[in-house]
Amino acid sequence: MPYMRKEQQAYSKKRTKNASAKRRERERVALRKNILKAASHEFLEHGYESFSLRRVAERIGYTPTTIYLYFRNKDDLLHGTVLEGFQEFDAQIAHVATSHRDPLKRIEALGNFYVQFGMDNPALYRLMFMQRSDLYLMPRFHEDDVNAENLSPMNPQGQTPRILAQELLVQALEEAMKNGNIEKGDAKLKADVLWVGVHGLVSLAISPLISAEYAPTLKEELIRTLIKGTFSS
Repeated sequence: MPYMRKEQQAYSKKRTKNASAKRRERERVALRKNILKAASHEFLEHGYESFSLRRVAERIGYTPTTIYLYFRNKDDLLHGTVLEGFQEFDAQIAHVATSHRDPLKRIEALGNFYVQFGMDNPALYRLMFMQRSDLYLMPRFHEDDVNAENLSPMNPQGQTPRILAQELLVQALEEAMKNGNIEKGDAKLKADVLWVGVHGLVSLAISPLISAEYAPTLKEELIRTLIKGTFSS
């Protein structure tokens, strides 16, 4: 009996220790998410140049020292913000792709979502695609375009992988070509042509050059023109 009690006590201590470790991990993950959320708001309000770790800490009620327990510096925190942005972006655009069986409808839906995401998240879009491409491996025009300019500690081989949105677009284009919906050719090149078009529109739409009211009208016309005018067989 004494042996059984010791065994039960040891098991109980182990369970308590495991439960405590799991709770600390949940708290750590939750705090990291709060830091990233606060960083997104800070960037939205002040932009990259005026981004402040001190203000991020103030937003969550901690000292800047706490931020450094999770992120090395400003760029590391912004890199984390970009990764979070791409995770959300990828999840949403994957849902869009699976919602359309017809490849042409899928291409149109992907383009519409891309533009809408940029207009709905202008600060995050700038950080993801425009201002600091070295924070994350941004989409390039072609995988073969590998040179010394792309080399960095985060990208030692100078590789330029595509993001999920481009992979989904290439798949839809290949399917459309197979079905005879569009002219045959280099699906990756065609995807890049589409990307140039929608990225250009987002870049203008989140600037003072195009009003928020006019941008949706341009979006519909641009995507129809790109698909029907350029890719129709």
